[in-house]
Amino acid sequence: MALFGNVTSDVKGNLKFLGQATFTQGAIGFANGGTVYYVDSSRSASGKGDLWSSAFITIAEAVAASLAAGGHHDTILVRGTENEEDSGTLTNDYDESVVVAASQVGLRIIGMGNSPEGIAWNADADKVCLTVNARDCYVAGFRFRPDGATTGVGIAFETDADMVNNAMGSTVENCIFRSTGTTALAGVTIDGSNDITVRNCKFTSVLTGILSLSPGHSVQYRTVIEDCLFDDKCTNGIDIDCRSGFIRGNIICPGMTIALRTDKYSVGKENMVFQNQIAATAYETNCSGYSTDIWNGSFCSDVGNTDVSADGAIIQYPNQS
Repeated sequence: MALFGNVTSDVKGNLKFLGQATFTQGAIGFANGGTVYYVDSSRSASGKGDLWSSAFITIAEAVAASLAAGGHHDTILVRGTENEEDSGTLTNDYDESVVVAASQVGLRIIGMGNSPEGIAWNADADKVCLTVNARDCYVAGFRFRPDGATTGVGIAFETDADMVNNAMGSTVENCIFRSTGTTALAGVTIDGSNDITVRNCKFTSVLTGILSLSPGHSVQYRTVIEDCLFDDKCTNGIDIDCRSGFIRGNIICPGMTIALRTDKYSVGKENMVFQNQIAATAYETNCSGYSTDIWNGSFCSDVGNTDVSADGAIIQYPNQS
């Protein structure tokens, strides 16, 4: 557009486009004052991270740049590649362990694809792919591939006893969690963090899909887990301890040792467990919760159980604390 020329400063005022407008670097709506960083591992070398044509080649570089600039509510956009589905030959686009510092409030890390299949993120054995220590962070659109049964995790939400690190209010959605190498400890871990939301994710080939760590310093309040799929290659589905949590619309496939538990450490209560589909061989063994929980509108495949009706509707609560 000759009218603008090579614009390198802020454009103020109202703009009216009468024809098609093409933004070759993408468009970010509803600006929140943060900086946008770009990551593309297919590039031969890192640039400044300010455009796709000068993108960083690792996610860690973008997170570090945001931290160094002291930014709040920054956005990191991450490009993937066309990978094969076969997990044996799948190439990791990103092989790194990244930590979001407590000061990076509102950081968004977004995989730029229509699904998480094309952006594979691995870490070394028994490492965490992404550790979140900051409030209000958002992660979407990745295929996390953690490794290692001891401490290998896709995303870890952390809150310390002194609350210096506090992942309160963070959200992860539209991600896949599938181990590579040794079956990983968990897809997502929550260590006493409040108001964590896990939505529209898939969990496979991990020991536990979503796992609470020993609270000690804090009761895990208001966890929301909804519309997720836990397939039969998981050992456990949802194994948490929570107070006033909301677990809705999840599909938990057959073969779990723990299909759904809300009372892992006996420190929470009063959870809502609603409209889940649970495949369990022994409902009263594979599921457990608090006596103050409300389990309504869910179905279980253990139709021979006295707590499950002939059509699979759960008519009694599972073993409860």
